[in-house]
Amino acid sequence: MTQTSERVVVGIDGSSCAEAALRWAERYAAMSGATLTLVAGWHWPMSYGVPIAYEGFDPAVDAKQILDEAARTLTLPARQVERSVIEGPAGNVLVEAAKDAALLVVGTRGHGAVASTILGSTSNYCAHHARCPIVIVR
Repeated sequence: MTQTSERVVVGIDGSSCAEAALRWAERYAAMSGATLTLVAGWHWPMSYGVPIAYEGFDPAVDAKQILDEAARTLTLPARQVERSVIEGPAGNVLVEAAKDAALLVVGTRGHGAVASTILGSTSNYCAHHARCPIVIVR
């Protein structure tokens, strides 16, 4: 299969829905020859508009570890995989990361406060704001 300049962005947060999205995106990238970009967004937890600092907790480090674990499960050649850990709310991060992508792939819901909802806030945000086609994997 010929490599193309297509890029597929997939949101990674360590949830089972993100795992399903990663598997879907990996199959698509393998079939199309697209580059697969794994993206994890992170931000400091807030209380009354002020970041909450916990001793020994760094959300950027946690996001990178989750991304690295997800990347280790891939069977794509390393040249076909990129990783990106970006500060910001997940929806904003994913939409911006996918602004020039051929496709954005997200899970139905992640680790949000209301995990039982049908469509999570991040996937809902991406569906309404992405500037490329989006696949929401259940």
